[in-house]
Amino acid sequence: MTDEGIELADATAWPRPGGFWRRLFAALIDYLVVLIPLYSLVAGLFLLTDGGVKGHFWLNWRLCQSATVNGNPSLARYNWQACKTSVFGVPVAEWIVGTSTDTQSGATQAVSIDLDPKGNLRPAALDLGFLELLVLATYLLVMEATSGRSVGKRALALVVHDEYDWHGRGLAIQKAARRQVIKFLGTFPVVLTGAWFAFQTWSSVPGSAPTYSRLEFVCAFAALALALIWPVWIGLSIALGNEPIHDRVADTTVRMRETQG
Repeated sequence: MTDEGIELADATAWPRPGGFWRRLFAALIDYLVVLIPLYSLVAGLFLLTDGGVKGHFWLNWRLCQSATVNGNPSLARYNWQACKTSVFGVPVAEWIVGTSTDTQSGATQAVSIDLDPKGNLRPAALDLGFLELLVLATYLLVMEATSGRSVGKRALALVVHDEYDWHGRGLAIQKAARRQVIKFLGTFPVVLTGAWFAFQTWSSVPGSAPTYSRLEFVCAFAALALALIWPVWIGLSIALGNEPIHDRVADTTVRMRETQG
């Protein structure tokens, strides 16, 4: 058999590639698999630490309503809203946001103050939202290294294969780690920025709005923009029928599971 014939036989032996929509829904399922336990953990810590730990995640269900702040004259000039993020009715974060407009300059000022579970003002809580993507990447690494299939991929009949050994079960740990590092590379700056802001404001005095330099705001905006552009680029690659960058770098491919096992 000629080399061309061998290449053609190898190509036809592979299962069909996983398409854009199938991979997207698998990713959404995996996100929920990680998000729900993480929400539950943060909800427990929020109650156990009297509001000292909170969590703001990418998918937030936030409810806000008008509120008043009593007992602190310096805060009377603000218009307040009380906000809450909860999972199954259990809060993971509670805070109040006040806005005030300077009558001379017309500039708007905003203050955000954390609350404890009883609705009292408290020092700023530690926001664990930056752990969300780190936990998701770790979960995918472990699942793909052991079986090549996360919960979402199992549900959508997808398998991550080593490009040079599609009969093997799972990925080598080096390939699995490389795949996740590149997949989440665009989100690393926003994770680091979130961690920095979380520890910067932790336990700051209630009533004082934290101030940040212009450079800090520029860095935060650039990190957020990269975190949005990176997955869009990956999605476009898949939609156009190409292997995304993390599969190209790790020498892996996502295929349909066409046989039982």
